[in-house]
Order: sequence, then structure tokens, then C-alpha cells
Amino acid sequence: MDLTFEEERLLRDTSAAGPLLLAPPTPLWPLDCYEWRALAESSLHAPKLEDSAPEGSKVGSLDPRLLFHGRLRTVSTPAITKAQRLVAEQIMANQQRRHGKAGIILDGPRGTGKSTLLQAIGVHWERRLSSLYGPDENRIPVIVLSVPPPTRGSMRNWAGAFARFLGQERESGDPTESVIRAMRNARTLLVLIDGIERLRTAADAELAFQYLDVISEETGATFVYCGRGAQFIVDPLTRDNDTKLDDTEQLRGDHMVLRTSRMGFSPEESIVFARVIELFDAELVLYQHQKHDLREVAEYLHTRSRGYMRSLSQLICQAAQIAIRSGEERITLEVLEKVSLGRVVNL
Repeated sequence: MDLTFEEERLLRDTSAAGPLLLAPPTPLWPLDCYEWRALAESSLHAPKLEDSAPEGSKVGSLDPRLLFHGRLRTVSTPAITKAQRLVAEQIMANQQRRHGKAGIILDGPRGTGKSTLLQAIGVHWERRLSSLYGPDENRIPVIVLSVPPPTRGSMRNWAGAFARFLGQERESGDPTESVIRAMRNARTLLVLIDGIERLRTAADAELAFQYLDVISEETGATFVYCGRGAQFIVDPLTRDNDTKLDDTEQLRGDHMVLRTSRMGFSPEESIVFARVIELFDAELVLYQHQKHDLREVAEYLHTRSRGYMRSLSQLICQAAQIAIRSGEERITLEVLEKVSLGRVVNL
């Protein structure tokens, strides 16, 4: 099969030895409070054109602009802004309550940006409290966990997951008491738990929330649970089999539910999509990019991504990289057509 010059160069560059290819990138979901603190304090700086290789120069796989567009920064979409406000309201309502603190559920289909939204909430509160009270290594205002994998007997080691995040590695014994004591001393305000859909059975969920309810009551932290179908997995009232409902009564929980969704094609949803497109547009670092370029291809992006945030982000990231490698330095319909994402390519 004959390759174009650009295709040959791409294969050659990605086969070269370099820091990028020594290991996969570190996951954005940290394993302990030190990694989380570093993530929250860091920011992805956009490279400046004046500091980049001149336009028309050969671009290798470690080019700063190429790497920047491969990830891009999390844009503050209307969903993120609204969620941060609602989470703040719930935290304020919970602060003076000694018992019965209501949690928050982040639910929605795959590819709608739930984990990104969850992390944005955590970073917001980590930075906000650091700004209000100053840096303090003894303060751990936010704990971020993913549902731990099952161990022997299909049990999940929740205590170990909390202890590891807090830096309390232990070989044996139940660290629950030390976890509670550490969270109190560290003034933990918020606990974020991702991957709730991994609790596949009612028994698995019941065991998990028996433990998590204890941590919530003993520490006063507000919990945010994230995952597909999380509402009916998490909310204690939807798991209540003891209360008989009246004929006209619907099953309803007491947790706040924030539901993500794809951006559809109604007039109102199209307006929201246009706002999101403008946020991505402002992030692009391309020599020939002109303000509102993405607005010109907004309808194409909407149709191609079907309104899913993950697909939209991938489309824009890959199109920007193609524009850099090809020297076109601008995202156009022709460049977007070269992105193979979501398509069947016959080899």
C-alpha cells in the first residue's frame, strides 16, 4: 500500500524513542492525596505561537502544540458551571447538620462527560479552600476514589481505598478508625466516588453503602457518587424495600441528582452546543486559526459527535493535530473529514 509523505512521517515520528513512548500517560484519577493535590494545583498551559516551531517546520511527535491539542484543557461548559453552583448549595446545607446529610448523584449515559465533571468539581473545591485559607499539607478537603475492585469473596476493600488515599498504607487490620480520625483532622469536606456502575448487584451495593454511610456520618463529609444508573444504585430511598408505597406514590430518593446528557438538536440545545464550541475555539493554538472558526463547522461537529462530549472533544483534538501535522494550521470541513473517529475504515 502506498503511503503519502505525511503518513510516512507520522509513522516514523511515532516509532521514534522518546519520553512520550516510554510509558502511557499517568491516569488523571489519582491514587493518593499527594497526587490529587498536585493535579489540582497544576494547570495545562497553552503553548504560545511565538515560542513554537515556525510555521511550515517539520513537527515531531513531541511537539508542544501537538501534545497540547492531544489533551486540551477542561472547558468550563454550562453544565460544569451549573453543577458547581448546585454542589455548593448542598455543601452549605450539610455543613451545620450533625446527621442525615444528603449526598449528590451524578448520573448519565456513557460519553456525556460525567467523570470530567466530577473531577472539575473536586478541583474547584480544592483550589477554593486553598485560596481561602492558604496552603496546608495537613488539610485534605477533597477525597477522590474509584470503586475498588472486588477481592476474595467478592468483597470490596473500601477501608483500604480510603487509607491509601490518605497515605495510611497498612498491611493488616481494619483502618476504618484511623481513616475517620484522619478525615476529621484533615477537615475533609467532600468525597467523590466514580464508577458506581461497578456495583452490579443489590448485595454489593448494600455492603458498599453500609460502609460509606458510616464514613459520612462520622466525618460529616458530603459524598458525590458518579456513574451510569447511579441514581437507582445509590439513593437509600430507592433501595428501601421496607416501606410500602401508596398506589399513587412514585419511588423517589432524597439525594440531589445531576444528570448529564448529550446535547441534542432542539433550538435550546443547539444554543448550548454553540456555547461549548466557542469555548473549544478559544483553546486552539494554530497559526491560521481565526476566531469563531469552529462556529463555521458547528453543524458538522454536532452531527458527527451526535452531541456527546467525549466524541466532540476527540474530534476537535484529532482535527487540530492533523491540521498541525499537515501544515494547514486551521480546522476546516476538509480537515475534519480526515478524522477516522467513529467510522469503519476498510483496510
